[in-house]
Amino acid sequence: MNNKTVSAKRAFELMEKLGYERVSCTEEEKRAAEELKQEAASFGLDCTIEEFEVEAGAVKKAVFKVVEPYEQEYEITGFIRSASTPENGVDLDFVYAENALEANLVGVEGKAILINGRFTLDAYERIQKAKPAAIITFSGTLIDELDKTDLDIRKIREIYTERHGENVLVNMRAFDALDIVKRGAKKVHIELVSEQQTGISRNVCGEIRGTEYPDEIVSFGAHFDSVYFSTGVYDNMSGSVIIMELARYFMANPPKRTLKFNWYGSEEQGLLGSKAYVKAHEEELKNHRLMINVDVAAPILGKELIFTMGTEQLKHYADTMMKELGRAAVVEDDTYSSDSIPFADNGVPAINFCRFGAPGTAFIHDRYDNLKYGYMSAEALDITLQNALEFSKRVINAPVFPIERKISDSMKEKVDKYLCKKKD
Repeated sequence: MNNKTVSAKRAFELMEKLGYERVSCTEEEKRAAEELKQEAASFGLDCTIEEFEVEAGAVKKAVFKVVEPYEQEYEITGFIRSASTPENGVDLDFVYAENALEANLVGVEGKAILINGRFTLDAYERIQKAKPAAIITFSGTLIDELDKTDLDIRKIREIYTERHGENVLVNMRAFDALDIVKRGAKKVHIELVSEQQTGISRNVCGEIRGTEYPDEIVSFGAHFDSVYFSTGVYDNMSGSVIIMELARYFMANPPKRTLKFNWYGSEEQGLLGSKAYVKAHEEELKNHRLMINVDVAAPILGKELIFTMGTEQLKHYADTMMKELGRAAVVEDDTYSSDSIPFADNGVPAINFCRFGAPGTAFIHDRYDNLKYGYMSAEALDITLQNALEFSKRVINAPVFPIERKISDSMKEKVDKYLCKKKD
């Protein structure tokens, strides 16, 4: 059989069907997992749903007021898994701490501090050492319109609180942050009720047994969860439907090597689905030769990129193959913030296929990641689908597996840095 076994049109229709908000641990994420399983079953691939626990939470109340030298309430969201204030809130002196450098943090103990945008793990460590009583971040732009944008709902990752402790964390809009600094806010009132809990997320997992080298495994991955306010069709139902078509192809064209197809939940919460998978399948990983990941595809105006995580040999192999096939793609040897990371961390080389939108022509992590805005198409999705298919066919069916199972020292350093591993 030939490449007509795959259909970008069918994949795009599945993306439309699953184009709804699918946040980690919600009923919608569960529904999407069941629908992916059903789609795989429609062409004979039996999948199981593997559940895993996620540190989750819910914000029940979030109030922010400037009380001196003027009085005004501003819209905020509380961070999921933030610490809470006392029941009636707290009144705190206010400081704008800019980028939270050491000089910005002098004398902020017991105060509420506003910082620019987000904070990194290093910045959070500096902040916590300075002992403020609350941390305020902001999102969006100064020209956002209320009826066309949403105020980010953020979560504090476990690695931050495990290493450096909890704090009261809230987020506001950029133009409100400007307003309170411009008007010289001196004292603020914050009320935050944030409940911490454990939720259940899911991976959808299927296998096609190899005909000649069944003990050699190549796995495919894509995450199917989204963030708040987003239908997540670009990021990343597009990748999920692409590997569904690849699964369909290899069901019709039995592969020489064993294939694992994994649709991961909770990627947007810190690659939690793929981390849970490699932990649950630790013994099996020694047989994994390569992980193939697809994350973001289908913008009409865009460019193809391939990120390899192994050795220079993998990069050169992928680059040479694309050139031989006459397929335009930039190939880079670098980490990619997706579900390939946990595999590389466990010694399994990985390759990421993706299509980035041209500047200003695709949207991610907001309400505009939505098919109704018309910047995605089946034809554009097919470009990434065919790149991944041609690469996969050759690698999986090669008489001798052409990619060494090795992670270079430089790549290990990059992965360790990405995962914020402590140095000995």
